Amino acid sequence: EQLKQWYQRRVRGNDAKIRAVTNKVASYEEFEDIVKASHLKPLEKGDRISDIKVFKQPWNISSGSGSAINTGSKGATEIPNVSITNINQFNRMWKTQCKDALEKFRFLVELDCNQILKIFHAEIALGLLGEFVTVFNGNYHPERAEAIGNILHTLTKCGRFDLSLQFLSQKERESLSSLLDSLSQDWDSSNTDWLKSIYIKV
Repeated sequence: EQLKQWYQRRVRGNDAKIRAVTNKVASYEEFEDIVKASHLKPLEKGDRISDIKVFKQPWNISSGSGSAINTGSKGATEIPNVSITNINQFNRMWKTQCKDALEKFRFLVELDCNQILKIFHAEIALGLLGEFVTVFNGNYHPERAEAIGNILHTLTKCGRFDLSLQFLSQKERESLSSLLDSLSQDWDSSNTDWLKSIYIKV
């Protein structure tokens, strides 16, 4: 019986690895999570949640007070940014929880710069920098100029920033130029000039 269980766990683990590679997971941490969870069995028809001793959610996707997320047009989605500490959590929130560009904008500007540096210390995934620039430019507001500027500055300290910058599309470069022009009007000029010297290299 023990040999049978060992074999079944091994088969499920291999299946999880193949599924993770096929689905092109965003990071090794996500790959590892899928493999680790492969030993979990789906609930049978007669199983009850109340019979399970441990039922934990990795991290809270609702507001900090525990109230339901308001998805109506009158209220903004509340994102628990304090819970975002690694690239795996960031990608899940960015790709699934944020439903449109405006929610992505709100999510980004509420992130602490120290969080951003920790999340992207190793690298900024190719394509992500362009998405950030597009979201910032498309939802720009003068009151958020300082937050945007500080985030752009923090990203320059992250891994593979130069490579991500080189792979910006022409449309993303135009958005970047427009964004920096907006910042120059609403934020500290010396800081903006520095950003331009880094992001827009002649």
